Amino acid sequence: MNIYSLFCAAALILIPAPAGADSFSATLEKLPAASGEAAFTSGWIPLGLKAADMQEKYNDPTRVTNVGEAQMQLYFPAGWKPQDERPALCIFPGGGYVLLAIEKEGAQIARWAAERGMVGIVVKYRVSQQNNAIGKFPGPLLDARQAVRLTRKHVAKLGVNPQKIGVMGFSAGGHLAAMTATLWDKTLPEEEGNPLNSVSARPDFSMLIYPVITMTPKAVHHGSRNKIIGAKPDPAMEKLCSPEQQVTPRTPPVFLVHAQDDGVSCANSQLMEKACRDNGVPVTLRLYSRGGHGYGMEKRGNPTDAWPAAAGQWLKEQGFSAHPAAPRGSAFPGEGASSGTRRE
Repeated sequence: MNIYSLFCAAALILIPAPAGADSFSATLEKLPAASGEAAFTSGWIPLGLKAADMQEKYNDPTRVTNVGEAQMQLYFPAGWKPQDERPALCIFPGGGYVLLAIEKEGAQIARWAAERGMVGIVVKYRVSQQNNAIGKFPGPLLDARQAVRLTRKHVAKLGVNPQKIGVMGFSAGGHLAAMTATLWDKTLPEEEGNPLNSVSARPDFSMLIYPVITMTPKAVHHGSRNKIIGAKPDPAMEKLCSPEQQVTPRTPPVFLVHAQDDGVSCANSQLMEKACRDNGVPVTLRLYSRGGHGYGMEKRGNPTDAWPAAAGQWLKEQGFSAHPAAPRGSAFPGEGASSGTRRE
């Protein structure tokens, strides 16, 4: 059986939804001529892809599950105007493909991006606690690709440079970002008929924060693996969804963060780093002695507190940072800078 057939049978084929596209167009029409000194955000915008009719459930104000329809929310920096050509960052929160840490690994990160003059984009991809079909491959990947494509298609109105659109993910969201960076040119039957297929889904850079990477048993995070491809996947599916096995010289530059005491083994980031180096892909790994997992940008008195500054410096060194600091009047707090070299 074709490795995609099982997921087609599970109703994970994405169908473009005109209402979602119309909502995105309507949002673009309502954008101001300029943001002035105040940063601002959009509401949640459907991506035009829908897997199931589900009622979203917030376990608390910071975590959401039962997302049946992919959406995105835009964060614009102070001083923004549509004529700009700013970098954009599509952000995938983590949560083991069961839920999304939508505040700590979504909204807070988008504000950080906007502080640096970028357009931050939180992507609410499909996950569920009850419905095991939701969250299976290729669903989340199609959501991620659609977010990149929509951003690139509408750069003229979003004030975005089409060659500076990156992805950033945390934990399972890091796995999704890594798949987006390595499978961007993979033909997926579920996208047949998508009007955005002609728009490139290739991110220009990826930032993977305490990511799940491999689906192979030795270093895998079993919870994420079970949700995205199942406990006993076809070997071809296991390989396809292991980004370290999909890196090529065309993979965009990669920034990695991991702590050595993380419950999601730091071997994940090390495998990705090695694959990038073997293929001549620019890569930076920040491997910290302590920090655990799931810290986002919180300050916890651990060495991992330094990673946002290192990420900001990396963006600057790679040419993906719009401004060293946000214009006066921004509501988004920032971080300082640090060296972009590998450290352990």
